[in-house]
Amino acid sequence: MIYSLMNSGYTGMSLVILGLILVIVLVFSLSIHEVMHGFIAYKLGDDTAKQQGRLTLNPLAHLDPIGTLMMLVAGIGWAKPVPVNYGKLTHFKDRFISIRFVSIAGVTSNFAVAAIAYFLMDLVYVIGIKTVSVNFMPSLTSFGSFSEALLSVFYVLFLFFYTVNLMLMAFNLLPIPPLDGYHFIETFLPYKWKQKLGGYERNIGFILLAIILIGNFTGFNPLIRVIQFIEIPFQYIISTPIDALAKLVVRLF
Repeated sequence: MIYSLMNSGYTGMSLVILGLILVIVLVFSLSIHEVMHGFIAYKLGDDTAKQQGRLTLNPLAHLDPIGTLMMLVAGIGWAKPVPVNYGKLTHFKDRFISIRFVSIAGVTSNFAVAAIAYFLMDLVYVIGIKTVSVNFMPSLTSFGSFSEALLSVFYVLFLFFYTVNLMLMAFNLLPIPPLDGYHFIETFLPYKWKQKLGGYERNIGFILLAIILIGNFTGFNPLIRVIQFIEIPFQYIISTPIDALAKLVVRLF
């Protein structure tokens, strides 16, 4: 994140505002992802996360030291995984069903946050062209009035909530250990395959970390290309109905 901020082109107060927005968005998005894992596990019979105080949006309960450092350096990081005791997931007779629900809970929450953020982003834009100017263009560098500045800040805030949560969702959907997509798919794999892949989980995690770091500093990141490709259908699902509604509101009012 620090690297991205330094190369964003912003200076002074604009840079401070952007930095605060990024911190708020990343901390909340990582926290809600982990909380939902624990919340769904709790609803399916496992109270481990609740007993450890992890069913809270307080970021101090979720932030991982190395993951936080990676957020600051590379712009993408992770929170402490919420502990889940699969043996307590007794809601369904087939425990694998519960594991699948717990596995997709985090990415589902990120998708929901992205959809809400996109709606609010469009709402701010409609308010801007109706109250500030028909040519309203959100910006953190030039403010014509206080209302324009306020709307611009909220627009950028919601824009980052949208893009960051889509990125976290797409990243975690990758069927690679230790990501959520893999934990979903592994419920369908033979036991011996799961054992073998589980042995590589830590090493694969370090490889992903290296790819992210190298990509951030070289400008070439094949992992980001894959993530962007995964995002495409979800962007369409979110933006199509909301943009159509925004255009209708602008015409009517």
